[in-house]
Amino acid sequence: MKIPGFFGGPQQCSLLQRSWLSFLLVLAFSQAGVAQDAGFSMPDTICEDQPVIITNVQPPSASTYQWSFCSGNASYEPDGFNMSNPNQLLNSPRFITLVKDSLEYYTFTTSTGNAKVVRCFFGTSLTSFPTGITDLGNFNVLSDQVRGIQVKKDNGTWYGFVADGNKLVILNFGNSPNNTPVSKVFSMPNVTLASGLAFNKQGTNWVGFVTDLAANKVFRLDFGTSLGNNPAVAALTGTVFPLNSPASIILASEAGAWSAFVCNIGNSTLTRMDFGTSLMNPVISWADFNNINGLNLNAGLTLINDCDGLNGYVTNCVKEADLCIIHLEFKLGLRGSITGYHIQNNGILNKPYGISEFVRQGGTLYAFVANYGSSSITRMFFPSCSGASLPFYTGPDPPPFTYADPGNYNILLTVDDGSASQSSKCKNIVVMPKPVLSLGPDLVVCEGKNTKLDAGAGNSHYYWSNGATTRTIPVDTSGTYWVRTVNNWHCESMDTIMVTVKNNTETLVDTTLCKGLAYPAQNGMQTVPGIYRDTLRMASGCDSIVKTNLQFNDCPLLIWFPNAFTPNGDGLNDLFRPVGNEIGKYNLQIYDRWGTLIFESNNVADGWDGSVKGREAEPDVYTYNATYESRLFPGDTHRATGTFTLAR
Repeated sequence: MKIPGFFGGPQQCSLLQRSWLSFLLVLAFSQAGVAQDAGFSMPDTICEDQPVIITNVQPPSASTYQWSFCSGNASYEPDGFNMSNPNQLLNSPRFITLVKDSLEYYTFTTSTGNAKVVRCFFGTSLTSFPTGITDLGNFNVLSDQVRGIQVKKDNGTWYGFVADGNKLVILNFGNSPNNTPVSKVFSMPNVTLASGLAFNKQGTNWVGFVTDLAANKVFRLDFGTSLGNNPAVAALTGTVFPLNSPASIILASEAGAWSAFVCNIGNSTLTRMDFGTSLMNPVISWADFNNINGLNLNAGLTLINDCDGLNGYVTNCVKEADLCIIHLEFKLGLRGSITGYHIQNNGILNKPYGISEFVRQGGTLYAFVANYGSSSITRMFFPSCSGASLPFYTGPDPPPFTYADPGNYNILLTVDDGSASQSSKCKNIVVMPKPVLSLGPDLVVCEGKNTKLDAGAGNSHYYWSNGATTRTIPVDTSGTYWVRTVNNWHCESMDTIMVTVKNNTETLVDTTLCKGLAYPAQNGMQTVPGIYRDTLRMASGCDSIVKTNLQFNDCPLLIWFPNAFTPNGDGLNDLFRPVGNEIGKYNLQIYDRWGTLIFESNNVADGWDGSVKGREAEPDVYTYNATYESRLFPGDTHRATGTFTLAR
């Protein structure tokens, strides 16, 4: 691009012009070569079923975005799966390390029983068995004292480091950990029995640490600016700190200050050594943790600073039936007290010794354990949960999503996955429970009955549709009512109910019988004309009043239709049918109060059992319509209509 006034003439650029040119060049190189860390903004606390809105996603322009909204959480208990002995190459394995190269994963395990290193290649998925298993051998130098192992990448080259007695075997894999390495032996002065290894790049320099199982010491390895250099070896100096057969060592930092944690297999304790702002400093303070519940010959240690804070896992080198894995909680931070509790032996652990670093793939956290007792490998994993309405997303701006249940959830963003600029950010979100609220099913309320709606206890605020702010409200009017409740976490719930107030009904029934018959009314069989009053309880619970105007006539044909029956299965009045003598041709039809035909019969012996299409009919007043002839006078048709009451 040609910029007017800067190029095109023989004269030199002015100072202002050179300044602008420098700015443009710096800006161009900044945009092209500086990777921006992943990040985003979101609430740290939210209510269940409330939309989570993520904003300010960084970097605003990346090649790929991978979101997991229900990522595995290291503060919970892991699952485990024993992968047995890969190709039967392991014999009493000690330490194991897990590395990722681009999108592919490897484990490297030291095997003391046959003095070798075994590499497992998992391809792009840690959920499967390894697709490639390689016996890297003993490099003509390893002995039965082989212990710790670390594999690191430095400036495009992969290096492996194996602790064996007083030796550090350095492996050069070239541009891939899948290559056959070239080995060299570096003797570590004053080291007797090297065990655990830990490495970290601080600034431009690589610093390593190795524990001495026999001498009860920790040595610093100063590689300078390249892991290809032979390190300078020196025992840690500074404040005197207690060690007892130190096995594993792990590095961690908090607020710019570094610490190292050491597993003391000799007395089942942990030791923390503090270095301040630089791993090259002498030890400035220490802490001995000799009261962590469950530690027993603890050998392996790994830490992960997950979304929910710092968590650790310690292996106890004991038999399978014992407490093999201890979860460490750092509730007060890296340099606070430590609480330990054992977790279930998921994965058939048997004298577990070394435990690898944690790696997150997708929404799941993985680590691997070397089982010294069974010569096997166990895969530990913290699976992703299923509580998010949107578990995964691939895009820069995720849509709002919700969590259906309260709890702690991890939200993980990975940008530019598999490239040199890959970056991840994990944040924890606490989902608070919303109030438990149910006004129940819709109500039918009888006129004059006292009824109230109850929104339940345990909430801080209540807001009803009628303006009330109490837990309960009285109801005596038909309508739709709703309530919104708020609990102590400021979470809300809402429910609606429809209330129908039914008036009590009263029906007058005219009934005429033949003299000499009796009618069931008012708790008795009535033979005297008059008005009788009965109360029926409907399915709604409301009362229906039936008043019967009972009259008697002389009847030329003795047939009588009852005005009530009770189909309750007691053997009395269970069917509605007429009673008469010498009935010939006959038809009976029964209708409900809306005029719907619900029963018909041509046989006087057949009666209605009080059901409609297999279901019990509502207690109510029904109408009958009958035609019939006397056998003595065929062709002389009579008609009878009237009403009757079904009572239960």
